[in-house]
Amino acid sequence: MEKQKLKGMVFAALFAALTGVVAWFKIPLPFTPVPITLQTLLVLMSGAMLGAYYGALAMIIYLVLGAIGLPVFAGGSSGFGALLGPSGGYLLSYPIAAFVIGKMLEKKKLSKFLKFISFALIIILVVLVAFDAIFKLGIMKLGDKPMVSLITEQQRTILIIISLGLLLLFSFMLFYAKKSKYFSADVVLAMFAGTLIIYLLGAVQGKFVTGLPWSAIFIGWVLPFIVGDTLKLIVAAWVANKIDAKKYMK
Repeated sequence: MEKQKLKGMVFAALFAALTGVVAWFKIPLPFTPVPITLQTLLVLMSGAMLGAYYGALAMIIYLVLGAIGLPVFAGGSSGFGALLGPSGGYLLSYPIAAFVIGKMLEKKKLSKFLKFISFALIIILVVLVAFDAIFKLGIMKLGDKPMVSLITEQQRTILIIISLGLLLLFSFMLFYAKKSKYFSADVVLAMFAGTLIIYLLGAVQGKFVTGLPWSAIFIGWVLPFIVGDTLKLIVAAWVANKIDAKKYMK
């Protein structure tokens, strides 16, 4: 038992280190303080591959390393300022997301409803954006102005294409995962739940720190990342299905 715990802690430390390594990849966006990064790839993998407790431990170790000054956050940043800033909610969500993913995969029957709800909520968000862009409903706003009045027709067209493309991709992922040997539907849905937690906590802290309206938070803190996070989810689900890390932790 002690040997198993030791192996679990070693794997947690390894995943924490890998998260710090991929964090150096960073693409800043001009309209939001939240950059495109790769950390969430390891968050999803930690929960699915290490389980609830060691997955969460891996992310806690990662946050502690960054908080004490090691350059393991996005782009080599570090310190408590990163945790308390407008994008710090994403970082603070990592242990929770990893824990929830691991726990959902351990309690498959109990969490089935929650996994589908998480998947449905992300689809609803994309549908909301698509309908807003297609019919110019003015639901999404930047300040007191509708988003559709502040973007060009070309940007509106791109937004519509991306939204509809995501809906097709989500549907394909869900049905393909049920029949594919390369993916597990349970893992995919659990990772959607983990991603939703990351979005939620990231958005809440962004709202608290900046004071922006919720529609602006959605546009700046969630919407730009759905495509990339979906691709990371696919990679993470494939890796988790291919590599049984728990086998080496016994």
